[in-house]
Amino acid sequence: MTAKYSHFLGCVMPAKMPWAEAAIMKSLPRMGVDVVYLEKSTCCPRAGVWISVDRRVWLTLASYNLLQAEQQGRDVMVSCNGCYVTLYEANKVLHEEPKALEEVNSYLAAAGKSYHGNLRIRHFLEVLYEDVGVERIRREGKKLNLRVAIHPGCHMRIFPDGRLVRYFTEILEAMGVTIVPYGLEQMCCGLQSNLADKDFATYDRAKKKMDRILQTDVDALVLVCAGCYDQFERVISTLRKKDGYDFNVPVIHLGELIAISFGLKPDDFGMRYMRTAPVDRLVEKLENSQQ
Repeated sequence: MTAKYSHFLGCVMPAKMPWAEAAIMKSLPRMGVDVVYLEKSTCCPRAGVWISVDRRVWLTLASYNLLQAEQQGRDVMVSCNGCYVTLYEANKVLHEEPKALEEVNSYLAAAGKSYHGNLRIRHFLEVLYEDVGVERIRREGKKLNLRVAIHPGCHMRIFPDGRLVRYFTEILEAMGVTIVPYGLEQMCCGLQSNLADKDFATYDRAKKKMDRILQTDVDALVLVCAGCYDQFERVISTLRKKDGYDFNVPVIHLGELIAISFGLKPDDFGMRYMRTAPVDRLVEKLENSQQ
Protein backbone atom coordinates (compact mmCIF):
# COMPACT_ATOMS: atom_id res chain seq x y z
CA MET A 1 0.00 0.00 0.00
CA THR A 2 1.43 3.38 -1.05
CA ALA A 3 1.97 5.84 1.79
CA LYS A 4 0.16 9.13 1.10
CA TYR A 5 1.12 12.38 2.76
CA SER A 6 0.46 16.09 2.71
CA HIS A 7 3.82 17.83 3.18
CA PHE A 8 3.76 20.67 5.72
CA LEU A 9 6.55 23.07 4.73
CA GLY A 10 6.32 25.60 7.55
CA CYS A 11 7.53 29.19 7.20
CA VAL A 12 11.30 28.91 6.75
CA MET A 13 11.67 26.14 4.18
CA PRO A 14 9.91 27.78 1.21
CA ALA A 15 11.52 31.15 2.00
CA LYS A 16 15.11 30.13 2.78
CA MET A 17 15.44 26.44 1.87
CA PRO A 18 13.70 25.97 -1.50
CA TRP A 19 16.35 23.44 -2.48
CA ALA A 20 15.37 21.25 0.48
CA GLU A 21 11.69 21.54 -0.43
CA ALA A 22 12.42 20.57 -4.05
CA ALA A 23 14.75 17.72 -3.04
CA ILE A 24 12.10 16.16 -0.79
CA MET A 25 9.22 16.58 -3.23
CA LYS A 26 11.25 15.18 -6.15
CA SER A 27 12.87 12.25 -4.33
CA LEU A 28 10.05 10.74 -2.27
CA PRO A 29 8.04 9.60 -5.34
CA ARG A 30 11.17 7.73 -6.46
CA MET A 31 10.88 5.77 -3.23
CA GLY A 32 7.19 4.97 -3.58
CA VAL A 33 5.81 7.74 -1.36
CA ASP A 34 2.81 9.68 -2.69
CA VAL A 35 3.40 13.22 -1.44
CA VAL A 36 1.57 16.49 -2.20
CA TYR A 37 1.72 19.94 -0.67
CA LEU A 38 -0.41 20.67 2.37
CA GLU A 39 -2.67 23.30 0.86
CA LYS A 40 -3.70 26.56 2.55
CA SER A 41 -1.37 26.02 5.50
CA THR A 42 -0.29 28.72 7.95
CA CYS A 43 2.56 29.01 10.46
CA CYS A 44 2.64 25.85 12.61
CA PRO A 45 2.80 27.95 15.09
CA ARG A 46 5.92 27.43 17.21
CA ALA A 47 4.90 25.65 20.41
CA GLY A 48 7.85 26.99 22.43
CA VAL A 49 6.49 30.51 22.02
CA TRP A 50 2.75 30.26 21.65
CA ILE A 51 1.88 27.77 24.41
CA SER A 52 3.19 30.25 26.96
CA VAL A 53 1.44 33.20 25.27
CA ASP A 54 -1.98 31.73 24.51
CA ARG A 55 -2.57 27.98 24.38
CA ARG A 56 -5.89 28.48 22.57
CA VAL A 57 -4.22 30.35 19.71
CA TRP A 58 -1.58 27.63 19.44
CA LEU A 59 -4.15 24.85 19.28
CA THR A 60 -6.47 26.68 16.92
CA LEU A 61 -3.80 27.59 14.37
CA ALA A 62 -2.27 24.12 14.55
CA SER A 63 -5.67 22.47 14.11
CA TYR A 64 -6.37 24.72 11.11
CA ASN A 65 -3.30 23.21 9.43
CA LEU A 66 -4.35 19.70 10.40
CA LEU A 67 -7.87 20.01 9.06
CA GLN A 68 -6.45 20.99 5.66
CA ALA A 69 -4.72 17.61 5.49
CA GLU A 70 -7.82 15.89 6.83
CA GLN A 71 -9.78 17.39 3.94
CA GLN A 72 -7.11 16.14 1.53
CA GLY A 73 -7.57 12.64 2.96
CA ARG A 74 -3.91 12.30 3.89
CA ASP A 75 -1.69 12.10 6.94
CA VAL A 76 0.73 14.97 7.53
CA MET A 77 4.46 14.69 6.85
CA VAL A 78 6.69 17.34 8.43
CA SER A 79 10.31 17.93 7.39
CA CYS A 80 11.22 20.33 10.23
CA ASN A 81 11.73 19.22 13.84
CA GLY A 82 10.11 22.32 15.32
CA CYS A 83 7.01 22.20 13.13
CA TYR A 84 6.75 18.49 13.83
CA VAL A 85 6.66 19.00 17.59
CA THR A 86 3.97 21.67 17.24
CA LEU A 87 1.66 19.63 15.04
CA TYR A 88 2.34 16.31 16.81
CA GLU A 89 1.72 17.77 20.29
CA ALA A 90 -1.35 19.72 19.19
CA ASN A 91 -2.86 16.62 17.58
CA LYS A 92 -2.13 14.65 20.75
CA VAL A 93 -3.89 17.25 22.91
CA LEU A 94 -6.92 17.31 20.61
CA HIS A 95 -7.13 13.51 20.79
CA GLU A 96 -6.78 13.31 24.57
CA GLU A 97 -8.77 16.38 25.65
CA PRO A 98 -12.33 16.40 24.22
CA LYS A 99 -13.02 19.83 25.72
CA ALA A 100 -9.98 21.28 23.94
CA LEU A 101 -11.20 19.87 20.62
CA GLU A 102 -14.67 21.25 21.26
CA GLU A 103 -13.29 24.71 22.07
CA VAL A 104 -11.02 24.73 19.02
CA ASN A 105 -13.87 23.74 16.76
CA SER A 106 -15.99 26.57 18.15
CA TYR A 107 -13.32 28.98 16.87
CA LEU A 108 -12.88 27.17 13.56
CA ALA A 109 -16.64 27.30 13.03
CA ALA A 110 -16.30 31.05 12.36
CA ALA A 111 -14.50 30.06 9.14
CA GLY A 112 -16.96 27.24 8.46
CA LYS A 113 -14.36 24.63 9.46
CA SER A 114 -14.01 21.79 11.97
CA TYR A 115 -11.32 19.25 12.80
CA HIS A 116 -12.11 15.63 13.59
CA GLY A 117 -8.63 14.35 14.40
CA ASN A 118 -8.59 11.53 11.86
CA LEU A 119 -4.96 11.65 10.85
CA ARG A 120 -1.38 11.02 11.96
CA ILE A 121 1.54 13.43 12.11
CA ARG A 122 4.69 11.86 10.70
CA HIS A 123 8.24 13.15 10.78
CA PHE A 124 10.23 13.02 7.53
CA LEU A 125 12.55 10.60 9.32
CA GLU A 126 9.64 8.28 10.16
CA VAL A 127 8.54 8.26 6.53
CA LEU A 128 12.06 7.39 5.36
CA TYR A 129 12.79 4.81 8.02
CA GLU A 130 9.41 3.13 8.45
CA ASP A 131 7.62 3.60 5.11
CA VAL A 132 10.52 3.53 2.65
CA GLY A 133 12.68 1.39 4.93
CA VAL A 134 16.30 1.84 5.89
CA GLU A 135 17.18 -1.46 4.20
CA ARG A 136 15.77 -0.21 0.90
CA ILE A 137 17.79 2.99 1.25
CA ARG A 138 20.89 0.87 1.92
CA ARG A 139 20.12 -1.47 -0.99
CA GLU A 140 18.91 0.95 -3.69
CA GLY A 141 20.48 4.29 -2.80
CA LYS A 142 23.81 5.37 -4.22
CA LYS A 143 26.60 5.46 -1.65
CA LEU A 144 27.72 9.04 -1.10
CA ASN A 145 31.05 8.50 0.69
CA LEU A 146 30.84 11.71 2.68
CA ARG A 147 32.09 12.68 6.11
CA VAL A 148 29.58 14.81 8.00
CA ALA A 149 28.86 16.36 11.37
CA ILE A 150 25.24 16.12 12.49
CA HIS A 151 22.99 18.48 14.38
CA PRO A 152 19.93 16.49 15.51
CA GLY A 153 18.39 19.50 17.27
CA CYS A 154 16.41 19.55 20.50
CA HIS A 155 13.02 18.62 19.08
CA MET A 156 14.34 15.47 17.43
CA ARG A 157 14.50 14.13 20.99
CA ILE A 158 10.75 14.37 21.55
CA PHE A 159 10.41 10.62 22.25
CA PRO A 160 12.00 9.06 25.36
CA ASP A 161 13.38 6.14 23.36
CA GLY A 162 15.33 8.53 21.10
CA ARG A 163 14.12 6.81 17.96
CA LEU A 164 14.20 9.86 15.70
CA VAL A 165 17.90 10.45 16.43
CA ARG A 166 18.54 6.76 15.76
CA TYR A 167 16.61 6.96 12.49
CA PHE A 168 18.66 10.02 11.51
CA THR A 169 22.01 8.32 12.07
CA GLU A 170 21.00 4.97 10.54
CA ILE A 171 19.63 6.62 7.39
CA LEU A 172 22.87 8.55 6.91
CA GLU A 173 24.95 5.43 7.46
CA ALA A 174 22.75 3.49 5.00
CA MET A 175 23.75 6.04 2.33
CA GLY A 176 27.44 5.42 2.97
CA VAL A 177 27.90 8.59 5.04
CA THR A 178 30.41 8.62 7.89
CA ILE A 179 29.22 10.58 10.94
CA VAL A 180 32.16 12.37 12.55
CA PRO A 181 31.72 13.15 16.28
CA TYR A 182 32.56 16.64 17.55
CA GLY A 183 31.29 16.43 21.14
CA LEU A 184 28.50 19.01 21.07
CA GLU A 185 25.85 17.12 19.13
CA GLN A 186 23.35 17.50 21.97
CA MET A 187 23.82 21.25 22.39
CA CYS A 188 20.95 23.31 20.97
CA CYS A 189 21.50 25.72 18.08
CA GLY A 190 20.38 28.68 20.20
CA LEU A 191 17.30 29.60 18.17
CA GLN A 192 14.93 30.00 21.11
CA SER A 193 17.58 31.85 23.12
CA ASN A 194 17.41 34.70 20.60
CA LEU A 195 14.20 35.77 22.32
CA ALA A 196 16.13 36.53 25.51
CA ASP A 197 19.78 37.14 24.60
CA LYS A 198 21.01 37.25 21.00
CA ASP A 199 24.70 37.34 21.97
CA PHE A 200 24.27 34.20 24.08
CA ALA A 201 22.39 32.49 21.24
CA THR A 202 25.11 33.47 18.78
CA TYR A 203 28.35 32.99 20.71
CA ASP A 204 27.53 30.49 23.45
CA ARG A 205 25.40 28.17 21.34
CA ALA A 206 25.71 28.24 17.54
CA LYS A 207 29.31 29.48 17.39
CA LYS A 208 30.48 26.98 19.99
CA LYS A 209 29.14 24.17 17.85
CA MET A 210 30.60 25.69 14.69
CA ASP A 211 34.04 26.11 16.31
CA ARG A 212 34.11 22.41 17.18
CA ILE A 213 32.92 21.37 13.73
CA LEU A 214 35.69 23.43 12.11
CA GLN A 215 38.19 21.31 14.05
CA THR A 216 36.99 18.20 12.22
CA ASP A 217 37.48 17.15 8.61
CA VAL A 218 33.90 17.05 7.35
CA ASP A 219 32.15 17.77 4.07
CA ALA A 220 28.95 19.14 5.61
CA LEU A 221 26.84 19.78 8.68
CA VAL A 222 23.58 17.84 8.27
CA LEU A 223 20.27 18.63 9.99
CA VAL A 224 16.52 18.08 9.60
CA CYS A 225 15.12 21.32 10.99
CA ALA A 226 14.30 24.55 9.18
CA GLY A 227 14.42 26.46 12.47
CA CYS A 228 17.94 25.25 13.20
CA TYR A 229 18.99 26.01 9.64
CA ASP A 230 17.63 29.54 10.02
CA GLN A 231 19.66 29.99 13.20
CA PHE A 232 22.92 28.71 11.69
CA GLU A 233 22.43 30.82 8.56
CA ARG A 234 21.77 33.93 10.65
CA VAL A 235 24.81 33.32 12.86
CA ILE A 236 27.13 32.55 9.92
CA SER A 237 26.10 35.78 8.21
CA THR A 238 26.33 37.85 11.42
CA LEU A 239 29.78 36.56 12.41
CA ARG A 240 31.13 36.95 8.89
CA LYS A 241 30.16 40.62 8.84
CA LYS A 242 30.94 41.43 12.46
CA ASP A 243 34.03 39.34 13.24
CA GLY A 244 35.33 38.14 9.87
CA TYR A 245 34.52 34.62 11.04
CA ASP A 246 34.49 32.09 8.21
CA PHE A 247 32.39 28.97 8.68
CA ASN A 248 32.99 27.24 5.37
CA VAL A 249 31.15 23.99 6.11
CA PRO A 250 27.90 23.76 4.12
CA VAL A 251 24.74 23.34 6.19
CA ILE A 252 22.68 20.63 4.49
CA HIS A 253 19.17 19.23 4.98
CA LEU A 254 19.03 15.43 5.02
CA GLY A 255 16.53 15.59 2.16
CA GLU A 256 19.27 16.86 -0.16
CA LEU A 257 21.44 13.81 0.48
CA ILE A 258 18.47 11.48 0.04
CA ALA A 259 17.77 13.14 -3.32
CA ILE A 260 21.36 12.66 -4.50
CA SER A 261 21.41 9.07 -3.26
CA PHE A 262 18.27 8.30 -5.28
CA GLY A 263 19.53 9.66 -8.55
CA LEU A 264 18.87 13.39 -8.59
CA LYS A 265 21.65 15.80 -9.50
CA PRO A 266 22.40 18.93 -7.42
CA ASP A 267 21.03 21.19 -10.15
CA ASP A 268 17.79 19.19 -10.31
CA PHE A 269 16.74 20.83 -7.03
CA GLY A 270 18.83 24.01 -6.96
CA MET A 271 21.40 22.89 -4.39
CA ARG A 272 23.84 25.66 -5.32
CA TYR A 273 21.62 28.63 -4.63
CA MET A 274 20.55 30.76 -1.66
CA ARG A 275 23.28 29.35 0.60
CA THR A 276 25.13 31.31 3.26
CA ALA A 277 27.84 28.72 3.86
CA PRO A 278 29.49 27.77 0.52
CA VAL A 279 28.48 24.47 -1.09
CA ASP A 280 30.66 24.49 -4.21
CA ARG A 281 33.17 21.90 -3.00
CA LEU A 282 30.43 19.59 -1.76
CA VAL A 283 28.47 19.89 -5.02
CA GLU A 284 31.63 19.17 -7.02
CA LYS A 285 32.34 16.10 -4.91
CA LEU A 286 28.78 14.82 -5.33
CA GLU A 287 28.80 15.47 -9.08
CA ASN A 288 32.11 13.66 -9.52
CA SER A 289 30.74 10.66 -7.63
CA GLN A 290 27.83 10.43 -10.11
CA GLN A 291 30.08 10.23 -13.18
